[in-house]
Parts: sequence; C-alpha cells; structure tokens
Amino acid sequence: MKKTGQYGIIELERPLARGISAVTVNDPTFSDLAGVITGMKPVTYTDCAPAELPRIVHLCGKLKLSYLLTEEFLGKRGPHFNDAKKMVLIGRNPADLKKAALAWSVHSTGKKWGCLLGYPECCVDAYSKWVAYRKKVKPRPDIIRRIFANTKKTGRLDFRLNNIWNYFSRMDFTDPLDRGSYERIMNNNADFDLPSTHVISWHACAYDCAESARKAGVIFSFMQHHAPAYAAELRERLAHPVIFWDKFRYAFVDGKLEAGTLRYKAVVPPWSLLGDKFYRLAACFDSVKADKSGARFSRAGKPLFRVPAPAPLLLNFSAE
Repeated sequence: MKKTGQYGIIELERPLARGISAVTVNDPTFSDLAGVITGMKPVTYTDCAPAELPRIVHLCGKLKLSYLLTEEFLGKRGPHFNDAKKMVLIGRNPADLKKAALAWSVHSTGKKWGCLLGYPECCVDAYSKWVAYRKKVKPRPDIIRRIFANTKKTGRLDFRLNNIWNYFSRMDFTDPLDRGSYERIMNNNADFDLPSTHVISWHACAYDCAESARKAGVIFSFMQHHAPAYAAELRERLAHPVIFWDKFRYAFVDGKLEAGTLRYKAVVPPWSLLGDKFYRLAACFDSVKADKSGARFSRAGKPLFRVPAPAPLLLNFSAE
C-alpha cells in the first residue's frame, strides 16, 4: 500500500469506536485487527517497538479487546524474543491469549499456534509440511509454487489470497542472502508499505482454499465498510496477474490470462528484483506464454523474446 503519512496512517470513513477514526498501517496490520474484531482470528500478534505499546494498549481499551505481553507472561521462557521489540498478543478472550502464548513459546510455526491464530487447519498443515520439506533441500523452494501446485482451479485466482508480498514466515532471516534481497525489495518500493499489502496474514494451502476465501471475504468486507478508500487501493494493488519465478523475482501486470497466454497492457509496480533491463524489455511486449522450456514474450502475436527454463508461474489474480 502507498504510505499515507510518515507513520502509515489509515483514515477511517466509519470509526471502529468512539475516538478511533484512524489506525496505523502496522502494529497490528489493519487486516489482522479486522480479523480479531470480526471473529475470523481469535488471536493476532504484533512485534512492536516499546514506544508503540501505549498506543496499542489505548486501542485495545477502546475496542474492548484484551492484550497480553508475552515476555511478562512467559517470564522470558520463549526462545524467540528480541529486546528491541515487544511481543503483544491481541484478542477478545484472555484465556485464548494465554493458550497462544504457551503454544508460541514451544513452536513458533507449530500447528497449535497457527490454529489459535485462526488460520484454517488445512493451511496450517500445508505450511508445516512445507517448512519441514524446505529444511531438507537446497535451494529452498518458495511456498508460492507449493500453494499453486495444490490449487485445482487454476483459472481466476482470488486476489484476497494473494500473498506475493507476504514475506513473513517465508523468509529465512538467518540467511544473509535472504535478508539482503528483502532489504533491496523494500528499498525498491520505498513509497509502498509492502509488509501490510495483504488481506489474510497466513499462507493459504491452495489459492482455491474455501475456508481461507471465506475468512478473507469477511475481513475484506470489514475493511471496505470502515475504510473504503484503503480497501480499494489494496484491491487495486493485489488484483493483477503475476509472472512469478521466485520470491524475489516476479512482475505484476495489467492484463488477463486466457487459454494459457497472459495478455497485458503494462507492467505495474511494486517492483521485484528482476532488474531494470527486464522491466524495460517486458514493457515492449503485450503477452507471455510459459511452458517447460521457459517463457516466450510476444507482441501482436509475434514471438520476440525468450527466457529459458525454469518457467515462471502465471498467477491470474483478479477481482472478477
């Protein structure tokens, strides 16, 4: 999302409560907050700077939500703490917060923790299997390809499940290459708040997962009701087909996938690490087709440029 101010403020057309006519883009994200308020997520969490804690406490009070400081509850027994951040759990039921804190302290990607956050069980299972698999192989595969491989309806993909920019839980922050690539992505798109550019905060097991789509629908409707301009911008950013090679190399386009060919009018931001040369070339064409040999770019039906294998995925995210 394009930053709306120094701190990423979302102005609400309909207040969440008396005195809450704006929220910050992050800590927590608006989608996570919407998930808790609507009951789609019993618990959400945020790693916030200590200076942000009074604002979060005030927000919870106004919205009649409970919060739990994980470090204090666990007595710093958890293995994932960072002294520069405060781990805050937010939800309606204090008992759920305590259960989630205990589950998180044992396994930050475990099934119990994921389900307590309201993620569909099928998605939690699929994510856990991917985590176990990627630890065994190199190069480590990105979860996007695994999700697409699990997708049966590969025509139009629900833009509300678009997780291309949802890097959390896909990243290996212990890997200098991953960290460096992530920083370059953020620098390439300094005008956008990419970490919050999603409707659901989890990775669906498939892009046609019915339960993820149901929850995403409720969350997005809530966002549309309270912040229609923000929701429209989020929809505009996510509802574009993607030519996807890997988690740091992809291109969003203004177009439509038909009969295996992605026809497009323009390449649109935000920008990945494909590089300026590729983006200039892609802007010269109007369609791309992918198969085992790679990708073929054409203009007016004439093939003009070929990118050898591995072939990209053509992900047809759309709003209609």
